[in-house]
Amino acid sequence: MSQPITKYLLINPGKRVCTTYEQVPGYLHSQLIPNAKCFTDIDEDGVIMDQHIQANELSISYHLIHLKKGVALTTIAPGKNYLPVGISGFAANSSTLPMTMKLGKKELNTLKGASDTATLVTEKEFVVSFEVNLHLPLAKYMVPEFPLFGALNVDEPTTDKQPVRKTPYHLNEVNYQIMHRIRSFKAVGETADVFFRRNAIDFYATYLRFLQAPPPLMLMEQYREKLREIANYIIHHPAETTTKEALCDKFGVASEFLEAPFEQEFLITVEELILQEKMAFVFKMLTETNRTLTHIASVTRYSNWEELSAVFEKYYKCNIAELRAAQ
Repeated sequence: MSQPITKYLLINPGKRVCTTYEQVPGYLHSQLIPNAKCFTDIDEDGVIMDQHIQANELSISYHLIHLKKGVALTTIAPGKNYLPVGISGFAANSSTLPMTMKLGKKELNTLKGASDTATLVTEKEFVVSFEVNLHLPLAKYMVPEFPLFGALNVDEPTTDKQPVRKTPYHLNEVNYQIMHRIRSFKAVGETADVFFRRNAIDFYATYLRFLQAPPPLMLMEQYREKLREIANYIIHHPAETTTKEALCDKFGVASEFLEAPFEQEFLITVEELILQEKMAFVFKMLTETNRTLTHIASVTRYSNWEELSAVFEKYYKCNIAELRAAQ
């Protein structure tokens, strides 16, 4: 009996040779992250494009996968010194949180007798897979700065004794938004280094909270929908969002509703999500516009630019003036 055809997804590219921009098919160019190393596996059995970003103690892997019918995919783990956490379109996908995308491939019209160079467009559906990988030997140095990393057995040389939960880590609006920020970021250099490290930490933190979460509450779908409505408001209106109390007034919910139920649904507290999304908004304003700190502080509801600077520099561990100078 013949063996099934298999393609391999490598979470750690190892010593593979990077694919240059010219070697990447044109229909994949829109998905390239400027600061990432790109690797491709393209043949008659399908297409895999892997992009990898090193972010100090963590690394980021963003994959686009299209397989011919009947071809299996085998994931190769990054090795015993890494603990990967990810979301995948093979496990979860929805219209609100799409983990698949259709990309068009242009082909020259070579029909006999064709009088022009019109193009035909064929679309392939790609599945998204995204991981953040923690380099375990370095994890212990992160605990003083981010105590959440103490949830891991960071002194162990392998992952054998890492915490295990019976229910799976899941895709939600928060980790999806972080993935989207990373894959759509276009800056390079020191600016990108600061941005990717903090977002990789934010993504991994959702998993660390998941490890420590108490037994889940049983929530009716109508309550989960209300929680998603509130989370999406924070994500899409970060400048206007200020406090949990203001959200309670706006959505007519009790403070307790935005505590344990919210953290269970999104693996982050509402206060942490407000700060996370507000800081992402400020980073974008600082690096993509010439707006003054006073203006940005006013827009994001900080009392003055000094308060904004203090919060931002504590969050990203960088100086605002140096960040802007790096542009």
